[in-house]
Amino acid sequence: MPTCQSCGEKWTWGQTIKNIFRLKCPYCGKRQYESASSRKNSGLFALIPLLILPLNVWLDFSIGTASILIVIIAAIIIVFIPFILEISNEEEPYV
Repeated sequence: MPTCQSCGEKWTWGQTIKNIFRLKCPYCGKRQYESASSRKNSGLFALIPLLILPLNVWLDFSIGTASILIVIIAAIIIVFIPFILEISNEEEPYV
């Protein structure tokens, strides 16, 4: 779980999901930014649903089955994002 770099409080899973797009600390109210390494890791998780495309061709899924599979994988990713999210006080450039 992310820890606020300003006040040092550890966010809960629910607080992280609630603040995932604005990244404002629920304890001190200061703006936080996703770290560069966390953005890279999140980007890798975002590529996972793209694995469905070749799998769909290989296993010949119907469009409905592929859609359900993508929704399930997206839900799993959303559940795990708070565990890999790292935050910082200032915006870090990509390296």
